[in-house]
Formats: sequence, C-alpha cells, structure tokens
Amino acid sequence: MIVFVSAFIENVFPPFPGDTITLVGAFLAGYGEVGYIPLFIFVVIGGMSGAMLLYYLGRTKGRSFFIKYNRSYLKIDNLYRIEGWFKRWGVLVLLVSRFIAGFRSLLAISAGIGVFPVPRMAFFTLISFCMWNTFLIGGMFLLKSNWRKLVGFIDSYNTVFLIISALVVTGWLVIIYKRSSAKR
Repeated sequence: MIVFVSAFIENVFPPFPGDTITLVGAFLAGYGEVGYIPLFIFVVIGGMSGAMLLYYLGRTKGRSFFIKYNRSYLKIDNLYRIEGWFKRWGVLVLLVSRFIAGFRSLLAISAGIGVFPVPRMAFFTLISFCMWNTFLIGGMFLLKSNWRKLVGFIDSYNTVFLIISALVVTGWLVIIYKRSSAKR
C-alpha cells in the first residue's frame, strides 16, 4: 500500500521520491517480504491514478487557465500549439513519459490541455508505467545484492535528465522572452 501512495504522490508532486520507494519495495521483495507481482501492480495503479488525476485537471481546468491568464507564455496561441503537438506526437510522448524525469507530471497535464483522447492517454501511459516499473523492479530483482548499482544509476539518470530538462526549459523561456521583446 505504501508503494501505491508513493507512486500516486510522485505523479502529483514530482519532487517526491516515488522511484526510490519502489526500489526499496523491490529490495524487500528480493528477500521475500513482499511479492514482485503485487508490488508491480500497486506501483502501476498508484502512478496511473496520479497521472489520470493530472490529466483530468488539465482537461477540465487547463483551457480556462490559459484563457484567463492570456499573457506571456500562457497565450492562447500556445494552447493551440499544445493541442497540435499532442495530435502529432502524443502517442510517442506518452510512451516515454515515465522515462523523462521532471516532466512526467507536466506531460499528463498537457495531454489533458491538448484534449488527447482519454482511452489513448490511459493506454499509452499504462504501457509507459509498465515499461518503467519493469525496469526498476526487474533491475532490482536481477541485481539483488548489487542493488546500490541500480540505485546509483537511477540517481544519475534522474540528475542528468533534470539538468537537461532545466536547460531546455531555460532555452525555451529565453526564446519566448526574445520573441516578445522583439514584438514590442
């Protein structure tokens, strides 16, 4: 049950270390304290619950948020870009969403804002959750006594993706700022 709650919270509040708790659960499963299958199911259902909540918020509140705060990067034109982006790349984005640290939650909200169909959102996000958690839990199963290697790898992986994500967002904000300055 703890892994369900942690996977849910990680999706709603991304700095929460849900993957670390999943790895601890997998470590305990290696010693027979928990079953691998129930662990996997609880993590996936918890994560999906959080992702679908964010999708729902994006779908029901996101558009009105853009319309209400129609300035700087929240311009209505950007809303249309998100919709177009999800029409073109939505499936791929959702399939890799769990592998993109720092943007996982934003992608679920964006899918809602972009009016990506609910069944497709649920299906491709589920596949992404299953792949990611098979990697985490399966990696811990295979490494057992070398679990520190997997934890170190996940930590490095997340750090690198967070740095890359921060650079991409910073670059994007600079471009938007320059474009808005040039229009004035």
